[in-house]
Amino acid sequence: MSITHITSLSQLNGILSKSKDKVSVIDFHATWCGPCHAIAPTFESLSQQYKNVNFLKCDVDAAKDVAGLYKVTAMPTFVFLKGETKIDQVRGANKAALQAALEKHAVSSSSSVFTGKGRTLGGDSAPLGAREVKDDLSRGLNRAGQSFEAAFSPQTRVLLYLLGAYLLFWYMSS
Repeated sequence: MSITHITSLSQLNGILSKSKDKVSVIDFHATWCGPCHAIAPTFESLSQQYKNVNFLKCDVDAAKDVAGLYKVTAMPTFVFLKGETKIDQVRGANKAALQAALEKHAVSSSSSVFTGKGRTLGGDSAPLGAREVKDDLSRGLNRAGQSFEAAFSPQTRVLLYLLGAYLLFWYMSS
């Protein structure tokens, strides 16, 4: 999704009024701010990753009324909104905090029941965090000593039972 540059309070209000149930994140930055320039590529890549979020940028010197409304005193500051209501804020060029806030609010803003990260067949999968990789390794290493029920998910067990039943019937009929 592209990033919209906010130049006035009326422009921002127009965008937010069309996005009552959608999360928006505003990157308050300044042209003279080094950390703002450093985190800009991260903000851009996140805007491509989170399609269900409005990504907005606001130059605090060009749109002082917008910066004043959200009481922005440090740059960069990322303000998270749901509709017109402020729900979170990240101050500073903290990539991890920005990513965490997006994960927290983007998931809660989706209308689907499924809240996982998802995977695609034959395509790029969502990146695994260090904790997920460790959990996956732990599950794989512990399977050797576990019972059948503990080693496999319920879906895998059903599949294995059905496969066993099919093989049994095939053997009995031949």
